[in-house]
Amino acid sequence: MTLFKTLSLLFLCAIISTSCSSNANETTTFWVNSMKVDCDAGAGKAQCLQIYKGDDLEHAKWTYFYSPIEGFTFEPGLLKKIEVSETHLDPKDVPADASSIKYTLVKVLEEMLDPRMHLHDIWAATHINGNTLNKENTFIPTLEINISRMAIMGTDGCNNYTGNIKSLGDKNITFGPIAGTRKMCPNMETPDAFNKALNHSASFKRDGLKLYLFDANGKETLRFNKID
Repeated sequence: MTLFKTLSLLFLCAIISTSCSSNANETTTFWVNSMKVDCDAGAGKAQCLQIYKGDDLEHAKWTYFYSPIEGFTFEPGLLKKIEVSETHLDPKDVPADASSIKYTLVKVLEEMLDPRMHLHDIWAATHINGNTLNKENTFIPTLEINISRMAIMGTDGCNNYTGNIKSLGDKNITFGPIAGTRKMCPNMETPDAFNKALNHSASFKRDGLKLYLFDANGKETLRFNKID
């Protein structure tokens, strides 16, 4: 009888241990980006969160986060540092295209406005390399910045262009390859100067309704007014 009780007790402990290990809770902390991105979540295209497990937001390497976070509310334009509970589920109870970890918000540790969102607008060029553009020129270069898509588009005063933003911090910006149409205009001086200045831009500053771009040495390359 004593042996039977001992074996029963060991069996019960094994069940409890297995149950606990399959639902073990852990906590982790990370930043949630102020914008979602298009991603492939397994069941087709979706909008995913981006997270960063660090504190250097200026040089953050954001990664896609495919799972929902129970209790968390995403707000565009706000960076949020959160503490999250991770519950490891029994894989047998999880659908094939779902995560085996359940994420639940513990608390919001910090939140702040994302300064990069100040760039999200349409801008008309007023200066190139410090030189004022001729207002009589009907074809003023423009720059539209879409932070949620990390993309740019506009006109150089002759041709339309599109491109992507490779990296973006509080002050620094790096543009990827920029593609444009290739028609010739009577005066290509402004379009050529604009394209060269845009490609050499490495940082930015917004001052009210004005946007300034600078090269790697801090010299102003382009200046814009916000388009109403």
